[in-house]
Amino acid sequence: MTARKRLTELLLSKHLPVLGAFAVIALAASAGPANATIVFGTLLGQTTGCTASGLAGAFTCPNPQNFGTPGDTVQANGFSGAPGVGSTALTLKTQPTFTAGEDGLGENATAGPPCSDPECEIGTPHSVTVVSTGPETITDTIIGSIQAGETFNFFVQTTPGGAFTQLGSTLSNACNTAPGFSVGPNLDECTWVAPPGGRAGIAVEAVTGNETLVEVSTSAEVPEPASLALLGTGLVGLGLLWRRRRKA
Repeated sequence: MTARKRLTELLLSKHLPVLGAFAVIALAASAGPANATIVFGTLLGQTTGCTASGLAGAFTCPNPQNFGTPGDTVQANGFSGAPGVGSTALTLKTQPTFTAGEDGLGENATAGPPCSDPECEIGTPHSVTVVSTGPETITDTIIGSIQAGETFNFFVQTTPGGAFTQLGSTLSNACNTAPGFSVGPNLDECTWVAPPGGRAGIAVEAVTGNETLVEVSTSAEVPEPASLALLGTGLVGLGLLWRRRRKA
């Protein structure tokens, strides 16, 4: 046996347990946020009890409605006033009939047709809330259908089940009167990005005109690919060491 081979075996026998431990530690330490985007206009198949509204491509839906994937779900509700005031129902404008910010969630007076707002959106002074149903937080959202002269209020919920607090002042399609907001990505849309850590819930209240809640993104802690590879290396090393010690 060559000196190099003996040295390699010695290092492996002494350090494989350490490698395995490091792999597990790295997996935990480098678990990072992975965004999942929930585009409401694409999720008609998830809306139990929704019915055609009379406006092509739009539906009326009872409260509450859950959207997303297992383990990464949000719940939406409609209200006749500010967030939490006067529980009503929802509307849903679906793609591809509605695009570029005209799709998404609105509020409705009843769970059945027709839409109480002529465009099946969030009409004045109604609101729509979306909250996370698990440990995930909401990291960003898009509000759409904000034509010239139309305005809305935006609210955040910092803790699950907590109160909704208005962020900044009333917004127009200039998207510049509340922190975290910017114009776009499409015409007549505003994007909001949460501070680090995200928020438990968000809400949109129409002030003038009508708007839609187009999409939200959520964040869940998942292992990064490099961490998974390191974990695999560590586990293989531990397995080899176990086999060697059984033969000894």
